[in-house]
Amino acid sequence: MYKWLILLSMLSAGASLAAPAWTWVDENGQQHFSDRPVPGARQIELAGAQGFGRSAVAPRAQPAPQASAPQAAALTGARPYSVFTVVSPSQQQTLWNIQGNLAVQVELSPPLQNGHRLDAFLDGERISVQATSNQFTLPDVFRGLHTLQAVIVDTSGAEVLRSLAVTFMVQQTSIQNPNNPNARAN
Repeated sequence: MYKWLILLSMLSAGASLAAPAWTWVDENGQQHFSDRPVPGARQIELAGAQGFGRSAVAPRAQPAPQASAPQAAALTGARPYSVFTVVSPSQQQTLWNIQGNLAVQVELSPPLQNGHRLDAFLDGERISVQATSNQFTLPDVFRGLHTLQAVIVDTSGAEVLRSLAVTFMVQQTSIQNPNNPNARAN
């Protein structure tokens, strides 16, 4: 009898792990997770226990069935953006000696619509880039931990869509490090 109870509890625990989860980003750029859908949320499948390193599996994003963005785009005649992510720098990437100039690349599908431009949020502050391609450079990004979000804006400067935040680190080799080939000899 006791063995059956253990088996039943293990099966019920496995079923609860397979439950869907939802994620969305609020107007302040904060990412949220829930077991209940909200308008604009994307469903993610949790593939198993959380892992770290190269063997960890990233959750797959799926659009929410009640997402209102495609319906709003259909009313205005515009095609909704199905993919909008920061590709470079990648999540948790360490960049060395970038001399203060951060090269940013985004993945965007479909391409930018007429009148839309790309701007960025670096460490929570909006930077007007007005880029018309999926690559641009941000100046004055120095050593330290940073967060970056790309944002699509329309002709009036209103935000159309914001990407998920990417956290990255900028490192700068010190000229006082004796192993630095550029260090001055005393």
